[in-house]
Amino acid sequence: MSEEGKETPSLEEAVFKTLGHQIRRDIIRIIGDNKDLRFTEIMSVANIEESASLSYHLNALGPLLRHDSGLYSLSDLGNDTYSLLTKLVTYSASAAVVGIIKKQLGATIIANALIWASAIAYMSIVEGPLQFLTLGVFSALFSVSNIILYSILQHTKPR
Repeated sequence: MSEEGKETPSLEEAVFKTLGHQIRRDIIRIIGDNKDLRFTEIMSVANIEESASLSYHLNALGPLLRHDSGLYSLSDLGNDTYSLLTKLVTYSASAAVVGIIKKQLGATIIANALIWASAIAYMSIVEGPLQFLTLGVFSALFSVSNIILYSILQHTKPR
């Protein structure tokens, strides 16, 4: 406990509080993507206009960074944080793609039904009344194609 009777924040709390700011997450990504960068390079890539502002954020990132010979790089904890941030971005992008696929598959199932109905109607017009076996084959193919689409739709639901 500190002198005021308050608990000192744990490393976990400090890191998550630090990562609560978008600019700091961006700095971690920039350094992680580029490895070793100078202060001015970080300032340029992060599009930060005030050097005092960048200094403040770099200081706040303390245990996540190393500063040696004018170069900033990620510490081991910084590399782990960078990895987590990268995975979160990838996961978010994947979830968005699954959402798009799910929406498109619903429309695809409807389109599939319309295509099969059109094919049966066309064959009936061109060939005349269809034989029972031909209708049975069309119905089976229609059912199988919709079962496949429905199965894909079910496997893209978030867990």
